[in-house]
Order: sequence, then C-alpha cells, then structure tokens
Amino acid sequence: MSPLRQQLLDQLARFDEDAFVALANRGLFRRALKDLEKQAGALVDDRDDGLVVAIAEQRVSFDARGPAHARCTCPASGVCQHVVAAAITLQRLGAVAPAAADAATAPGAPEAPADALAPLRDALLALPAKALVAHAGRAGYRWAWQFVADLDPDNPLQIGGSAHLVLGFRRPRVSLRYMGGGVENLLADVELAQIEKYRVAAVLAFQLAHGRTPMPPEPSARERNAALDLGRDHALADLPAAALRESRERLRARTAQLIGECLELGLAHLSRGVCERFATLATWSQGAEYHRLALLLRRIADHVEQLLERAGGADEHLLFDELTLAYGLVAALEAAAARGAAPVQLVGRARSSYASVGTLELLGLGAWAWRSGSGYQGLTLLFWSADEQRFHACTDARPEGQRGFDPLARYKAAGPWSGLGAPAQATGRRLVLTDAQLNPAGRLSAADSVGATVLPALAPADFAAALAPQASWAALAQQRRDGQRSLLAEPEPMQDWAVLRPERFGAARFDANRQVLVWPLHDAQGQTLDAELAFSEFTRHAITRVEAMNAAPPRPGTLLVARLRQSADRLVAEPLSLVRTEGPAGQAAVDALHFDPAPEQGLVSRWLAAFKPRADSGGPGAAETRLTPALLPALLGEFRAALQRRAERGISSEQAPQWLAQLEAWAKRAGEAGFTSFGPAVAGPVVVATLRANYLCLQFERLIVGAEPTQE
Repeated sequence: MSPLRQQLLDQLARFDEDAFVALANRGLFRRALKDLEKQAGALVDDRDDGLVVAIAEQRVSFDARGPAHARCTCPASGVCQHVVAAAITLQRLGAVAPAAADAATAPGAPEAPADALAPLRDALLALPAKALVAHAGRAGYRWAWQFVADLDPDNPLQIGGSAHLVLGFRRPRVSLRYMGGGVENLLADVELAQIEKYRVAAVLAFQLAHGRTPMPPEPSARERNAALDLGRDHALADLPAAALRESRERLRARTAQLIGECLELGLAHLSRGVCERFATLATWSQGAEYHRLALLLRRIADHVEQLLERAGGADEHLLFDELTLAYGLVAALEAAAARGAAPVQLVGRARSSYASVGTLELLGLGAWAWRSGSGYQGLTLLFWSADEQRFHACTDARPEGQRGFDPLARYKAAGPWSGLGAPAQATGRRLVLTDAQLNPAGRLSAADSVGATVLPALAPADFAAALAPQASWAALAQQRRDGQRSLLAEPEPMQDWAVLRPERFGAARFDANRQVLVWPLHDAQGQTLDAELAFSEFTRHAITRVEAMNAAPPRPGTLLVARLRQSADRLVAEPLSLVRTEGPAGQAAVDALHFDPAPEQGLVSRWLAAFKPRADSGGPGAAETRLTPALLPALLGEFRAALQRRAERGISSEQAPQWLAQLEAWAKRAGEAGFTSFGPAVAGPVVVATLRANYLCLQFERLIVGAEPTQE
C-alpha cells in the first residue's frame, strides 16, 4: 500500500454521512450511494503521487490534499457524485470494513474514544501562520485574525465531534468539519463565498482556545506607507486612514468633555445648545464609523430635547444613565484604541448584515404587530429552532403612514418568503427554509431568494415536545440573572423569549389606571409570574382573548410563549401565543393570541373596544423597562439616589471637594458591604468619579436584578 493511499484512508476513516454531505451535499451523497448499489467502484491506479478510482465510465483522481480536491473526468465542476462515490469506495476498500463503515454512518452509532481526536487536534495546533496566510492571503488572514478577536467571550468557537473534529461559529452560523490534512480540508456545512478566510478563522480560534496566541497580521500597505513618513505629497493616499484615527481620537475627547460639562452644569439646567452639540457629535460619530456611539449620542440629543420641551417621557435620571453608558463606551473605545484594536462589539455595525446559513428547520410560534417610537410599524414572526435550541424572528416593517401597509393585515398577506402563502400559514407549523440568511441578533432575512416549505402539521403533543418549556419561575429568574453580562455587551433580544409551562392560569384583570391587562401565572411551587399586555390598537385583540379565558381557562399543561422583561421590582411576561399539548394531528398546535378569532365578547372586552387607545409603541416589548431599587441592597439604592440628585443639581467648582469627600464615604460604606469596586472608581476628577460610581451601580443592578437601565 502506497503512503498516499494510507494517508487518504486515514482521512476517509473519519468520514461519516455528515462529513460527506459537507463535502458535497445530501443529494449528491444519496446519488453516489445509488450508483454504488448498481455498480461498485474499483481502484485502478495506486501510485505514490496519486490514486485513480473508476466509477462506471468516469475516473476520479486523488492526491495528498484529500477528497475535497479530487478531480473527475465528467463535465461537472467541483465535487460531483462520482467524487463522493470514489471516496466511499476507498473508505470501504481500506481499513474500515463495509459493515463498520455502515455502522459509522448510522444514527446512534457509538462515539469514538475521546483520544481518537488527538491526532486531529495536534495537526490543527501545528499549522503554522505561514500556511494560513498562503491559504487565505494576507487580507484574508487579517480578516480572520480580527474575526477571532471580535468573537463574543460568551459564544466562542464551539468544538465537538466524535469521528472527526467539528468547529462551529454561532455568528455566522457555520460548522467546519476536519478529518485531517491541511487547512484546505476543513469542510463547511454551508456554501460560503470566501471559505478560505473562515477556515483560517476556525484554525486561529481553535489554537486560541488551546492556549496558542495567533500571530498578529502584517500591517496593510497603507499603514506601512504612513509609517515611512515619505512627505506630505506621498502621504495624501494615506490620509483617510490617518484622518480616521485622528478623528476618532478627537471625537472621544470631545464626547467625554461634553458629558462632563453636563454634570457640572446639572441635568436640570441644560440648554438648547447642549442638545445641538450632542446631535453634532452623533453625526461626527457616524462619519468616524463609531456606529454604536452615534446611536447612543443621537438618543441623548433627543432626550435633552424632550427635557427642554417638558415632555412626559423625559427624565433627568434616565438621561444620567444614558450619559453614564456613553462615557463608559468612550472609555472602552479609548482603551481599545490604545491597543490598536477596534472591537466590533464596541464600534458597532453600520447596518445589520445577514450571513447564509443554508437550510434551517423552524417551528412557527406566532406573530405580533408593533409601532416604534422612531416612526416605524411592522409585523414580526417568532420561530423556534429545535436543532439550535434558539429563537429566531423575521420582521417586515415600513415607515408609519406608508400607504398600503397595515401590520395587522400583513399577517394574512403573501410572503415573506417564496413558498409561504402568508405569515398566518407559519403559525403552529414546521417550516424548512432554504438559502436562509441570519444576522448576529438572530433575525431572519425576508429576502425573496429565501425559499420556504411548509411541512405537514405535527400533532400538538409532538409540537410541544420540540420546545424547551420553563416550569419554575424561581429557576427562570435565576437563569436570567446568570446570563447577565456587561452593560457594554451587545444586546441579544432573542434571549428575552421563553416558553412557559404554568401549573395554573389565574383570572385576568384589566388595570384601568395603568391601561394594562394583568394575567397571573402560577407554578407548582406556588410562585406567581404576571403576564402583562399594555393596551394599544395592536394588543386590543389579544387582551380580548385573554379576558375571555376567565370563563374557560386553558387546559392544564398548556404552554405560553412570552417575552420576559424586568418591570419595576418584578419579572413580567408579555404573552404572544398558547401552545396546546393535547389534541389530534389535524388540530392547530399554536393559538396566536394577537390574531386568532376571539370568542364572544365579555363586558370588559366591550368596554375596551369602545376605548380610544393612547399612543404607544404597542406589541411585546413596548412598555418601558424601569428598574427600582426594591430588589437591591438598601445601600446601593441610597447611593444611586445620591448620585442622581447631584447629577440633577450639578457639580460646581466650589462644591467639588465636598462632593468628592461624600463619594469617598459612600465608596467606603459600599466596600464594607462587599462592593469593593467602588474604592478605585472614585479616585480622580470628581466628574469622572461620579460617572464611574453610577456605572458600577448600574452594572450591579443588572447583575442582581437582571434589568437594563435603557434599551438600545
């Protein structure tokens, strides 16, 4: 047996059905198996520099690079069914006997010993940076290095596999399988336009996970030319990069300066000029490609304008929190710039980008219509991916007032994908999306290129079994607390959704003072979680439906799909739909509360129908999430109140020494209570100390209670 043949057999011994599908696709894999049933392949040439396998009239040639680079004599380009059939033939002719090969591809086959992957791990760790640069190019390596640097610490590279290594990224959703050989043998499960840079990123992330620091990329030609200092005329081509760094540096300084001036002046004494300066900084941030800072500064400018106009939603304390977050973001950007880095988590994105994730199977959980404060309205569909154990959403939105678009009527209109008659047809059904596109926040693209196939309906029990319901409210609250991260972490709106299994549904009541429907949900431990819906033209139907259930409560075991949020001093669920767990296969598994027909109206429902709704954002997530110190240690609540009073009144130069002494006293008390972070925070200028102290209070509140001070 030639060394090349042995090398190929070592790789192919690790191939299972998923690996062959990644090599080509499932259709070609099945066709290859059918071809081999009709006529077995044969090894016709075994040389040190190549192998040739005959598949019917075609000849497939292999070299040391493996099956991904095999060549076939048929007219097809790339990996064809003959290449897959030839690889299976070699696998069956090698050390893996046919019976063993069939067992390896069969579902439920026993996993290989853990140390069976050691040679593959060693091979990936031994890949030098030079080989990675040669594979993806310098620009591709630079992209991969930055991609790995920007990976979310909470969602790093996923490493798994039994017969071979499986390296998976969550954003974008892609898995690469490694059976041995060079970096070019990493096979992706979705088609990517520039697969080389993703292969390199997977190797760099794998090496980083095993304690190997990736080699930094070489500076670009533009950066090298700037360092040469060839003179003003020669540096003109490098002006954009140099100007961007200088612009960002000045922007950070001006933003920190303006925030400090606001605290010195007092948030109750701001002027129209302050509003205009924040608006100017927001525009500057957008031009400097600080997209997240631009969004935050724009919101601050709007908030200052609301304060000047004495608008009902304006609040100096909320403005103080927004200024604190902006200062924290500027400080984080400053620290990153000192290291020569610009993490995407801090910089933000100009717009949401969607990445291809291939085929995606989803369960439709319902939809809701909404209106935003920025002047948009739309319809959002919610889905559950049983394979990923994650929620996904798809939104169709238009500017408010656009003629011909009604979010409620959109539920029964065609789309959003080809093959789907209307969003209503997705509720309670299984869908398979082809050429699906997903963004980092878990939102699905509504592009026409995405195809949807509606599969036969599942029985309610089978549909509910695919979900992951929560039955203990204490465990649910603890899970949310455990999942809290830094205030500057990117928001993950899909993490707020949950499937609840109440032990008993209480009687719903409408709070006329708050204009909110309250629906108590009781768990087996006797704890109560309130489901609430703020009244609007979009929630009118759902409120009517829930109120009618007082006469006929949902059957025991019924699930509730809801969005969780922190409201005042408690956790609140905003209901979307009910999921039945009993009934025949023909019965719909999901009851869409916002759209499905309502029973006969009750007294409260008739009163609601006659009531003119107030203007609000509508839909789940519309109510403002405000945090009170009720669940926090009394010391933190008092400290926060003192900080808010001082920020509202201002910090003059005469008051600065006295206020700094008070901050130090508060920090000492907090340290004695176990909050030792405040001591170092209050060192330095008084304005900076005030912002740092408030930031720490906000961070502790988020970690303890689980709410965010503002919504981005």
